[in-house]
Amino acid sequence: MYHPLALARFVLFAVTLLVLLLALFNLGVEVVGLDPEPGPVVGWRTGSAGLPGAWVLATWALEALALTALFLLVDRPRADGRRGDLLAGLLTAWVAWVFRGPLLVMSAVGNAGEPHQPWGQLALRWFVLYTLAGLLLALLARWAFRQPPPPPAAD
Repeated sequence: MYHPLALARFVLFAVTLLVLLLALFNLGVEVVGLDPEPGPVVGWRTGSAGLPGAWVLATWALEALALTALFLLVDRPRADGRRGDLLAGLLTAWVAWVFRGPLLVMSAVGNAGEPHQPWGQLALRWFVLYTLAGLLLALLARWAFRQPPPPPAAD
């Protein structure tokens, strides 16, 4: 069972930090020049050629909220009652990546007739992004669900 205040603190910080992580990762990929041109199927770029900026932000927020909810479903308290196991974070990340990575690539390549090359590269980048997101969630859970130290024993 989660303490309501700790849960609210975790969700607030997790969604905010994940949106920031998604934005910085996409910016970094674009600045470094590792962003392949995925064709007309993906339009996350803002401006005349892509989605409006508010839509991009909304999809990142939805993605962050979904990752946070999945983490809360996967994370279980350890024997000492603490939460935020790194394995739960990685499991969350990789389960979500299966749907964002390989399954999306197969759908886009198969149904839209897109070439495989840029989609495979995007799937590998998403694997790195989701792994970072899972680790971030696990570390944030350790902080948000930390338990106060027990009171000192009376002598």
